[in-house]
Amino acid sequence: MSWTDRPPSWLPPLPPPNKGRALIVVGWILVGGTFVYIFVMSYLGGTHTLFTLVPLLLGLLCLIIGLLRRDSRER
Repeated sequence: MSWTDRPPSWLPPLPPPNKGRALIVVGWILVGGTFVYIFVMSYLGGTHTLFTLVPLLLGLLCLIIGLLRRDSRER
């Protein structure tokens, strides 16, 4: 066993990396997919319902929670 296997005991523990990144990615996919769907349906002359807003709201919620988790890691 080498001295490089473990960090010294006087260092604070490192936080887990990329906390909240999965929620941010899911949020961006939902928001981006919703906008693509809206633009394609508008181009094709389709109708929109209020159910179109559900993935948009879920995506924004995932983005907010993911960014808050990421921000709380640095404090």
